[in-house]
Amino acid sequence: MTVTSTTKLNAGPALEAYRESRPARGLSWKDLYITPGNRTYLIGSQNGGFPDFGHHVKLEMGGLWLHPIKLLDGFWLHAADSGEAAGAPGEWLTEADSFHNYPFFNEHRYALPGLGLEAVRRQFCPDDAEGLVVSYTLRDTSGRDRELDLRFLARTDLSPVWFSEGKGIEDGFDEGRLSPEEGLFLARDAANPWHVAVGADRPFASGAVGRELFGPHWTAGKGVSGELRYERVAVPAGGESEIRLFVAGSYRSEEEAKQTFRRLANDHVRLWDEKCRRYEGIAAQTVLTIPDKRLQRVFDWVKFHNDWFVRDVPEIGRGMGAGHPEYPWWFGCDNSYALLGLLPVGGLSMAQETLALLRKASDEANGNGRIIHELSTSGLVANPGNTQETAHFIQCVWEVFLWTGDTAFLRDMYPGVKRGLAWLLEEMDPDGDLLPEGYGIIEIEGLNVELIDSAVYTWSALNAGSRMAEVLGEPRGAAAYADLAERLGAKINGDLWLEDEGLYADAMASVGKVASRIDTYIERARSMGAEHAVRDMEAMKAELSALDPELERAWLFKNWVINTPMETGLAPRDKALRALDRMGTDEFTGPWGTYLSGMYRDQMMTISTGVQAVAEARYDRMDESLGFVKLIASTFGLRLPGSISEMSPDYGCFVQAWTVYGIVWPMLTRMLGIQPSAHERTLTLRPRLPRAWDDAAVEQVELGLGEAANRLALAVSRADGAETIRFALDRPGWSVALDLADAADAEVTLDGEAVAPAAVRDDGSALYRIADAGRHEVRVRRMP
Repeated sequence: MTVTSTTKLNAGPALEAYRESRPARGLSWKDLYITPGNRTYLIGSQNGGFPDFGHHVKLEMGGLWLHPIKLLDGFWLHAADSGEAAGAPGEWLTEADSFHNYPFFNEHRYALPGLGLEAVRRQFCPDDAEGLVVSYTLRDTSGRDRELDLRFLARTDLSPVWFSEGKGIEDGFDEGRLSPEEGLFLARDAANPWHVAVGADRPFASGAVGRELFGPHWTAGKGVSGELRYERVAVPAGGESEIRLFVAGSYRSEEEAKQTFRRLANDHVRLWDEKCRRYEGIAAQTVLTIPDKRLQRVFDWVKFHNDWFVRDVPEIGRGMGAGHPEYPWWFGCDNSYALLGLLPVGGLSMAQETLALLRKASDEANGNGRIIHELSTSGLVANPGNTQETAHFIQCVWEVFLWTGDTAFLRDMYPGVKRGLAWLLEEMDPDGDLLPEGYGIIEIEGLNVELIDSAVYTWSALNAGSRMAEVLGEPRGAAAYADLAERLGAKINGDLWLEDEGLYADAMASVGKVASRIDTYIERARSMGAEHAVRDMEAMKAELSALDPELERAWLFKNWVINTPMETGLAPRDKALRALDRMGTDEFTGPWGTYLSGMYRDQMMTISTGVQAVAEARYDRMDESLGFVKLIASTFGLRLPGSISEMSPDYGCFVQAWTVYGIVWPMLTRMLGIQPSAHERTLTLRPRLPRAWDDAAVEQVELGLGEAANRLALAVSRADGAETIRFALDRPGWSVALDLADAADAEVTLDGEAVAPAAVRDDGSALYRIADAGRHEVRVRRMP
């Protein structure tokens, strides 16, 4: 094989600025990282190893994945001095001294004083390529010219993704061989057309293959190892030498794996540059400037995270996965949150692609409008969908439409929306009270009943359906959905509001149904040492004994979803403020965010905290909202440098898609107040800054797709008793509605000229309209 270019693969200043690092020696294997890619990705330990772990595919969720299959358990390099002068057997590069995470690649750095060397291992997964590029830079610290013998060992584990058994797929043992003329170690699964090819930027001198051949670590599974030896690699005194290795896979044929290998070997410099430029584009999209520079950095990293979740399986589709390492496939529930956070940071097309994938899979699996919960990259649906997910999906479709203005997309989605609403209010509402039955986000075991989140998101879905029908020319349908939404909203605010508690209930269920489960819940809470939960449920049990078992009533289990009426704006302001005040106490809020349960008070999650942040912002409680956003951000880097864990502060998936919702959505759509209706070419700007921010700005915000496309820059500042709002739209034809707080009696100028409001509201806010908006400055001086 021809030796390829040794051009340095450098990040460049734009991405170098985002490097996050930590010492790695002594880290737990649980401190994982991802080398992201849309076709392949690599999961390993920050200490340099490749541990066996995982519960979906037992012990196999790490390594190199090319969905719907896994390629490698891991790889290792051994270095030794060459020739007769070599006085030591050499060393495996096992435990790194430091780990460095960049937006799309990673580095492990090793000190090898016994060899007089330092080593840097760097890896990246090119876009749209079924492989991985790994480089080792070896630096001499001995002060002498030398030659090294290198052994690169790759351990395969060609095996199927979780839930593949539904297609009758069974994992076979891997078989391997060396191909000296091609410079490759080649392996295949004996029972399936799954292949991997491993080689370097130079021929190997010798090698070995064996199922019992291991490097420094044993790994589970049915894999086989290939060791490739590269002799007399020259390293100048005080200088460095680099070797690059390429791993290519295919779940179709060996020839395809070889073709990918050749592409990686010949074009990796170009592929690096393309990915680098694309990530620079992500950094340049929706550029936020706020006084809190740490939160600003977290915001920037969350933009990169979005790209880590893109899972592209050509035979099935492309869309946002949920979390690494355990949930890399597609979910209905997760995406109905995550895609909203994706919209303001340039993810308009990806949001549409993900919704289309979920809708298609749901149609194939259910065919009745019900939206699936979980779709494996095998193409099989693991859960046909909880009740809440269909309603939540419909709400998400409408928000995506508002940002994209893509009427063709809406028209394509609308038949499924109508089927979904019919499913919710017919099949899932057998008693006809408008409260759909079935599990929601929190699956209260044994209480497959009428839950608050399903009810609230159905209310939101009906409102969305009404507006969709209006846009698509169905006025009767619009009126019917609006009427149902009004009736359902009244029922939730009546039957599910607990006046004595100042909170919304979790569920509506019969006394008998709760009584049949309460002892189980109490014993479980007692076994967990959750005394708060034991006390609350024992009080509930005492109340049950005096009630008619057939009585249906509201129940409070204190799960975080009781925030959904505030999150969606369903709650009247007086109820919302009472509930939010209590949700902000230590009964519901822990050191890292909102508890999953105010009874148990032990686990916190980015989504429970994120919904709380959105709920606070919905009622213009921006200081409180910012406090919850900062609680999410406070966990940044605790497990993976550059990331936020799913479970707060530092466990669960080390990166989770729906985290973006709790950070981006309240800051961009509520604090800065960016609310487009792209199909109408209108933009509402409703800035409501927290008191901690006297200045906030955002640039390069994408609005609309196709003919509706535009781009926004917005800056809000407060000084000398006045507020100044500057904004610019790149393209003409859009109107702006500027909604200003406490401006009923304010002096307002537009581009230096005094202007009068188009409307004044009871809360003292005022609305100003600007037709065919371009670049403008608005100054607001409020009366003392």
